[in-house]
Amino acid sequence: MGNFYNPVKVVIDSIDVIGNMLENISDQVKNIVLLTRGGDFSDSLPAYTLVKCLERFNVKHIGIEISNPDIEDLFHYYLETKNFDFQCIIGVGGGSILDLSKSLSALTHMEIDSTTTLRAVIEQKSYVENENIVPWIGVPTTSGTGSEVTCWATIWDRARGVKLSIDCEKLYAHTAIIDSALTTTLPKKLTASTALDALCHATEAYWSKNSNEISRVYSLEAIKRIVGSLEKVLNRPNDIQLRNEIALGSLYAGLAFSNTRTTACHSISYPLTLNLGIDHGVAASLTLAKIMELNLEKIIEKDQLFEAFGVNHCKEVQQFIEHIYECVGFSSNLKDYNASPKIIESIAENAFTKGRIDNNPIALTKEDVITVLMSIFNDQGEKVK
Repeated sequence: MGNFYNPVKVVIDSIDVIGNMLENISDQVKNIVLLTRGGDFSDSLPAYTLVKCLERFNVKHIGIEISNPDIEDLFHYYLETKNFDFQCIIGVGGGSILDLSKSLSALTHMEIDSTTTLRAVIEQKSYVENENIVPWIGVPTTSGTGSEVTCWATIWDRARGVKLSIDCEKLYAHTAIIDSALTTTLPKKLTASTALDALCHATEAYWSKNSNEISRVYSLEAIKRIVGSLEKVLNRPNDIQLRNEIALGSLYAGLAFSNTRTTACHSISYPLTLNLGIDHGVAASLTLAKIMELNLEKIIEKDQLFEAFGVNHCKEVQQFIEHIYECVGFSSNLKDYNASPKIIESIAENAFTKGRIDNNPIALTKEDVITVLMSIFNDQGEKVK
């Protein structure tokens, strides 16, 4: 039983189809905001192709150098685009670029004079009533966030130590273009962390309270592709077939959790990232096997989940994740991220994000979260004093 809905047009092709996608939006599109990842992207062949495809439009191009955008960053880019009468946004990059694209779409032509006002707009969800929301096209250059097929965006509020979410069905992308060739230049660590994020999306979608028959099909397919190809692609980063497997795994995971949302692993990951600076995909995957074990009796058709991972026990899932960490140089011990029992207690207090922790199949207490985190901090499970 259950419902499945995702209105995003998904095109698995090279980036040069973007001209056709713009024609499908409207012949009224004249001005476009283009957000791309920074660094050397502007000098790349995909960037050249993109420029050629957009040469008949008036384009405001902004290169984004940041990751995990803060509310201050969003306000900065809002001001930079405010007086440009754009009819479409194109985001080419990782999850941060796609989330900013989605967020700017939500804020189009709204009157916002400060970060304080912006904070209120996000918390009160005033953007939901915005009649000026413009369509956006997402072109991911990482394989992990799934933001191109979801209707929410993460914005951090580091000044207050919280994660904010912009969330509205009107914010689904008009089109997502999946071009796995764009991911071949990803460094090993980013390849691993984003793929692990997608693995968590798929797994958490599978056991989510909102799981349904269709989302579970996408989840299992995503897990099989990611687990089967991740180590190989780390060793053969230019192998386009392997990159395509990971890209499809990320897409299927995105489609799965677009209908279910995530659960405890992601809820716990937010303060891990905020307080310890742990990469999001690592922060989410650190607890995946341990939360899986806690959830086990409530997981529908758990044998199929194990089969997708190619394992028989949760411990083997842990071993797989730790092996990927070892391949790229991530630690599986919170001590190496400067954690302490006191910090862990604070993280546990802030690990209860509404819509995530309460979406977990079993109810978790603060003590449960501390136990999970302390098992990562200390193999002997030292108690918080």
